Amino acid sequence: MSTDSRADPTLFDVPSLPDRDAFIRRAEALIAPLAADAGAVVQDRATLAVAEAVYNAFGDLDARGGLSRAQLAAAVRGVCSEAEFDSRFGLFCRMGMLLPRFEKSNQQKYVFNPTSAAGLLVFERLDERGGVDELLTLLDRTRKALSAGDASREQVQASLVQARRMMTIAADHLLRLVQSSPMSELMAERAHHSHATLMNDVAQLHDQVRTAFVELDNVAFRLVVETQRYVGAREQFVGRLLDESAAAQDFSLLTPEQYLEAAMTANAERLARVFGTTVFDPPAPWLGPAVVAQGVADFRPRPVTRRRPQQPPDLQPDDDPLGKVEQRAEEARQRRERHVKVLLQGAVEADLTNRMLAAGWPGAAHLLVSVLSAHSDLTLPYRVEISDELVVDAEAAVSYLSPVTVHRLLPESETTREHDGRSG
Repeated sequence: MSTDSRADPTLFDVPSLPDRDAFIRRAEALIAPLAADAGAVVQDRATLAVAEAVYNAFGDLDARGGLSRAQLAAAVRGVCSEAEFDSRFGLFCRMGMLLPRFEKSNQQKYVFNPTSAAGLLVFERLDERGGVDELLTLLDRTRKALSAGDASREQVQASLVQARRMMTIAADHLLRLVQSSPMSELMAERAHHSHATLMNDVAQLHDQVRTAFVELDNVAFRLVVETQRYVGAREQFVGRLLDESAAAQDFSLLTPEQYLEAAMTANAERLARVFGTTVFDPPAPWLGPAVVAQGVADFRPRPVTRRRPQQPPDLQPDDDPLGKVEQRAEEARQRRERHVKVLLQGAVEADLTNRMLAAGWPGAAHLLVSVLSAHSDLTLPYRVEISDELVVDAEAAVSYLSPVTVHRLLPESETTREHDGRSG
């Protein structure tokens, strides 16, 4: 079977299924808390270009004292028609984006509301980076306030709770995309979840909170747990993108993700057009047993000429493969050690049962594998104890598990010192 050759086959070799711009969907979600109805946001992104052109006019032209309606109309002439400008101009004035220079009926000059200018910047950042960027801004602002000593206990607690809520929402959003959304939505969302330093930023904030307000340690730790869950959801998100990229290398028809998108969004007419341009080869003539036997008898395999393999290139002095293996092993060991230190929080032992229940699935499995890896590493002073008891909760994400405790093995001198302190 063969198909028409095309450089980039689309869903049905026609324009893709009707789908609103991803930016418009994000803008609707942003405006939803203040929207009066579902039509509060325009459905054409070109309409936003009119507001941007008006905003640019106040920065590019000599706008001291304001701009007239005629000047604004001339500035947006290449963006929209005169009728479209008339409609948008009236709306801009009614909603306060354009303000009259003086409250007089014959006033012909307008100034731009700085709140609307800030809104355009927010929409631009929303389009480029998404909502997680606002979470990073909140974390950065809280860290700076703690470093400067300007943050009160109430302010820090409010920031931690707000960050934890946002992290929970972001994790659930990613899991929804991974489990039930077509690849087009994942592709539109991928640039909004590329924050490589997020876990380090949260860990640093946790350390600052423990130093400044030790009573908020549990609140900060809940933020760490939700951040780990978000990072796990992001790994699943990236994994689905990578799996699809690898599987799409040799597809002459539609990719599996395109079939998934079609099944979820296409109507019956579009689905019927899948094989509209497919060419089926005619069947080959039937061969009898005598013809096949004669072909086998006449077949002569080609002689195989052995060739000496090429000499491998000489390794550079600094290109030591065994050294790289040892380096990767050492980096993995350091990661395991850092993770266990975070779990212990300076204590000699820590009960991980509640944390595993809070991590959900597969977060609990990841946590258990991590501490067991540290347990099996004889170079690390950590041991894991798994109880014979069984905790059962049919309604929880982790329906049953055994209590798990991680211990830090003390050196002999430190063990003696601790024993003497308890005896005294």
